[in-house]
Amino acid sequence: MEIERAIRIIKCPKCGNEIIVNQVWYPGGCNDYGSFILECNNCKNVFDFYLGRDLDASSVVQGAILIDRKYK
Repeated sequence: MEIERAIRIIKCPKCGNEIIVNQVWYPGGCNDYGSFILECNNCKNVFDFYLGRDLDASSVVQGAILIDRKYK
């Protein structure tokens, strides 16, 4: 099965800390759409970041802790 990847750099909405997310998706999709609930490593702000599809295949590389996944 082919996998597509993208590195997403997002910023904490409170302090601007850069957070790196490895977004992975499969052609055709696994249909697990949703968001990551993240805690910033810098300021401890907890926020929701909409990622899109194939939520379970994606991960946080650095800059935040993945608290939970919220499915749509």
